[in-house]
Formats: sequence, structure tokens, C-alpha cells
Amino acid sequence: MKQQLKLYSLFIVITAGLLAYSCQPDYKTASEPMNITFSHDTIYLDTVFSSVGSSTRSFTIRNTSNQNILIDKIALGRRGDSPFRINVNGISGEEINNVVLPAFDSLWVFVELTAPTGGLEMIWTDSVTVINKGHTNYVQLISLAYDAHFYFPNKTITIKQNLPYSDIIIPYSILPKNAIWSNDKPHVVYGYAVIDSGGTLDILSEAKVHFHSGSGLWVSSGGELKIDEANIGNYSNPTILEGDRLEPFYSNIAGQWGGLVGGIFIQRGGKASINNTWIKNGTTGIRCDSVGELEERNLVIKNSRITDFSRVSIYSGFGNIEMENVVVANAGIYGLYCLGGRVFIDHCTFDNNFPSSRSTPMIGLFNRYDDGRGQYRYRDLREAYFGNCIITGSKESELGFDFSLEAIFNYKIQGSLVNINTNPPAANFDLTDTSHFSQCIFNEDPSFMIPSSYNYELDSSSKAIDIGLLEAAQRVPYDAQKKNRIINPDAGALERI
Repeated sequence: MKQQLKLYSLFIVITAGLLAYSCQPDYKTASEPMNITFSHDTIYLDTVFSSVGSSTRSFTIRNTSNQNILIDKIALGRRGDSPFRINVNGISGEEINNVVLPAFDSLWVFVELTAPTGGLEMIWTDSVTVINKGHTNYVQLISLAYDAHFYFPNKTITIKQNLPYSDIIIPYSILPKNAIWSNDKPHVVYGYAVIDSGGTLDILSEAKVHFHSGSGLWVSSGGELKIDEANIGNYSNPTILEGDRLEPFYSNIAGQWGGLVGGIFIQRGGKASINNTWIKNGTTGIRCDSVGELEERNLVIKNSRITDFSRVSIYSGFGNIEMENVVVANAGIYGLYCLGGRVFIDHCTFDNNFPSSRSTPMIGLFNRYDDGRGQYRYRDLREAYFGNCIITGSKESELGFDFSLEAIFNYKIQGSLVNINTNPPAANFDLTDTSHFSQCIFNEDPSFMIPSSYNYELDSSSKAIDIGLLEAAQRVPYDAQKKNRIINPDAGALERI
């Protein structure tokens, strides 16, 4: 009986093999070279940093004939010396031989790059060589790569969460005591780069800093961040802080960097001074922690731009902030959120035309918040001053308030152009009250030159021209582009001459 079972099993195996063989397609291939075409003759990969892999690009090899083709070889021109990698229909390697391309069908070829370290800027080239019966075709490969300074995390903070939520892990590294980031080549940050107590980070003029997703700078208590402290840069050639995707498509896409505590987190007791800088395309741009009542300013920003943040451009939780000649544009929730504390702002432009819908104004001023259990907590808004500013955007009202008499709520807007609802259903402000609104104009068009290209200079028809007050102009006599504004000052960061 056992012998019969063995013979029966062998019969099944042989029969299955014959059936499988009979189902294989007939890949009889042409004996002569046949014409093949390519979806692209050149593949341009991302601009990348050395040692960091690119995204994947692809092209197809097409057989337009009615005969199957046996491609002798698909290979990288430089073989093992190439920084590129290829994959042909799921098979990887620097050289792939005897590939069948059926009639009227295509092969997908996927290409990636990891550039080695070397010069500051390198153009890497190679080709994919396709050989068919002695006929050779090429698809060119091109990518630009930059060498960079890299900062990788070597520690973690774990924030415990109640089930079913997972614990939150924040990766970080602590910078040297007196770190200097030069402008010789880009800086790329993974996780949080922490400026420890007693330490400083000097980011020099025209340096470029790129942050991976979820990454940022953390200024600890007693630490200090200085960007272009010597103030030798300028608005047109700024120091840049942005994400690490270098393709032009991503240059103004919000949400690319910034972790749990924001992009630049200034912890209580830390300080930051920022000059001639463009901070862009993250989640929360700057998060400024609380200060004591008598503490000096913990954030000063001058002659800079903060644009395209998916949440909040500047978040102040009882911080103490000074700003002058700053353009803040395009935020998903708030461009400036102030919960108590102090802000003193001269000649700044706030313009919110974020591409997605939003329910909040560009600027929100608050002296209370809901603690999540139906109870209000209060924080004195001791000072919120806006002198010669533009506050505008796509919403009817771009300046909002929520306050209680249980805490101080002290604000004043002077010499400014403001988009605001002049007759809100539950009015908590009075535009005729000169203790809060002085010599302002409301709901007029600031007429920026080309805001879609981040040019917030004023057109000749702008209603913001010559409306500024001399008092604020004397505090900030030159605009972001170093133009004198003492005579008939305009509102906003950029004076029209």
C-alpha cells in the first residue's frame, strides 16, 4: 500500500510539472535586432546630499514589434564605480543579462542614487546601456549632489503615554558648547540638535540649514541661538532654514520639518536672536516658551521671512518677543499665536494666503486657554504692540482675540493696515477705541508686488503707502532691504521708494 502511495505521489508531481511547463508562455525571440524605444532619453534625479539616497525615478523600454525580443544586457555604464542603482522588473544589479521583452510590452527600469562625499557640489552622470543583438542604446542619468555637515541623534527622550497610545520618542544630539555653523557647505539635521545650558550656536550669514522630517533646533534653558549675529547678511541673500527635500517642487510646501515641540524650540530660559534669515516650509516655525515677569526678551527677529508653515509660524506661550522688518506669510492655523506674555512688533508684514482652508485668523491674541477639562487657565497678555504693520490675507478678519477680564489683556495697533471684521456678531473690540487702534486703515488692499514669488514690496496702488507713524519709523529707520523710511513711512516690512 505504501508503495502505491509513493507511486501515486510521484505521478502527481510529474503531472503538475508537465502542466506548469505547458502553461509557460512561448518566449521564442526574434533572431534579428528589433527596434526598441524608451519613454525618456535622459533621467534627471533629485538634487541630493552626499550619502543620502535620492527618491526613485523610472523609465520604460518598449517593444513596439509583434515579436519577442531577448535583450542581451541592461547595465550601468560605469558598473561598480557608479553611484547610481538600477532595478529592471524587480531584478537589481549593475548588469542584468538575457532579459525577455515580449511583443507589444514594456520593461520598467527604476533608478536611484546615493552620491559619495567629495567636493562641495558635484554633478554625477552615468548611463543605462541596453544591448540588443549588437545594437546599443543609452539612457543618460544626471543628478546634482551637495556635500554637507550632518548632525545625527545619539540620544532619545521618551514621553510616556497611556494605552492605547504609543510612547512618544524624541531623538536628539547635544551640540558642542560653542558651536559655529559656517556657510562653507550645507548643514543637515536629523532629530533635534540641542543647544545645551551655557552653550551657544552661531549660524553664520548665508549658511543653509536643512532639517529632515520631524527634526529641529532645541534651545535649552541657559542656551542661546544666534543667526547672523554680526548682521552682515541681507534680505536678498539670507541664511536659510528649511526642509531637506531639495527638488524645486518642495521649496514652498509646508509641513516638511519640525518635531513635537516645533522647528525652533526656545525653552524657558533659552534665547534666540535671528537676523537676515528665511525660515520656511515646516510644521511650527518657532515655538517660544514662557519667561518670568522681569526676564528680558527671549526671541528677537529682524529683517527676515517666515513662510509656509502647516500649523503656526510663531507660537508664543507667555514668551517675550521683539520683531522688526519681518515678513510672515502663509500659515495653516496662525502666523502669530500669542498666549499671554509680550510681543513688540514694528514694521512687519503678515499675509496669509495658505492654500488649504483655515478657520483661524493670521494673528491670534489670547489671555486664556481651555485646559481640556472645561476649565479656563489664564495668562496675562502684558503687551501686544504692532506699529506700522500690515495684517492681511484671504479671510475677512486676520486679527482675532479671545480674552477674559480675569487676566490682563493689553494690546495696541498703530499706523497699520488691518483686515478685520468691522461688525463681528459678538464684538470684543472697538475699532474707534484709540487706546487699542490708532491711525489705522481697515480692509484695504495692500497690493503687494508678486506675493506668489514672495515679493512683498508695495505696488504703486498700495493703500499701505505713507500711512505709518514717525514714532515707529524712528525706531526702525531702515526697512528690510536697507531703504530709508524716515520720511512718510509706509506700513509693512518693505518701504516703497
